[in-house]
Amino acid sequence: MKIMVMGAGGMGALFGAILAAGGLEVVLVDSDQDHIDAINKNGLKIDGYGSNRVQDIKAVSHPGEIPSADIVLVQTKGTATRKAAESMRHLAGGETVFISFQNGLGNEEVLADILGAENVMGGLTAMAGAKLGPGHIQDFARVPSWIGELAGGLSERAEKIAGLFSAAGLETIASANIRADIWKKLLGNMTMSAASGLTNLSSAEILAIPALRRMCLTAMDEAISIAESQGIELDRETVLHGLELITKPGGTGDNKSSLCLDLLDQRRSEVEFIYGTPLRLAEEAGLPVPTLRAYYGLVLGVESHF
Repeated sequence: MKIMVMGAGGMGALFGAILAAGGLEVVLVDSDQDHIDAINKNGLKIDGYGSNRVQDIKAVSHPGEIPSADIVLVQTKGTATRKAAESMRHLAGGETVFISFQNGLGNEEVLADILGAENVMGGLTAMAGAKLGPGHIQDFARVPSWIGELAGGLSERAEKIAGLFSAAGLETIASANIRADIWKKLLGNMTMSAASGLTNLSSAEILAIPALRRMCLTAMDEAISIAESQGIELDRETVLHGLELITKPGGTGDNKSSLCLDLLDQRRSEVEFIYGTPLRLAEEAGLPVPTLRAYYGLVLGVESHF
């Protein structure tokens, strides 16, 4: 199986490195030429979970350099999804499967529109990785990932890919309702991403401050109300338990949100995918969600300086 990772930032490079270490044929694709050059020259340096190490892995700067792939993991920012999909048209039309492991709502629809709905699957993960510099990433922990058909139901290809990834060291579960699972991940992002970006704190640090914790839990309840307006039934205690697991100190909780890293680097974040699209759904449903609207407006205010 040939695996291509489209978007080799902290998360994409980490996924690729795990699969390559597990014996799969993997190539990373990223537009950051310095990052690509460093990986090809010195290997991908990985700090953190397990041990500091170097993974030999192929990397290129454009998907046009890859004539074929069995599986493409799409791990670009949501702001780059359309451009990335356009650049991968040559891979669609056969049996190539494109799996979105991106934040927020709407990425799968963009991919399906350009690459064909039958070729696109949804994915989500609670894994955490961060790019430290060219050819250098941080690995925070190991937690499961999920993939599934956008139309729902378990499929043979989802189970086959999940088994392949798990055997290579990336624990992956085939989901019968990936859209509901994506909402579960989105709830975590809506709860924590803007709070991290606006305070420059990790998830664990935020929840250790009572005033911020109360604000985040209010945002979580508002996000649950939006999900329920879309027919996604979620148990608050289960959502809260999941949030506690991924925000524990000493693991993924030590990671700052990708939105935070974007703001620190003074680049456009995925605020429209994490907050903008859900807020439009809230407006259609007549939901006030004031905390989420404040998050959204404040992040846009910060981005206005870039």
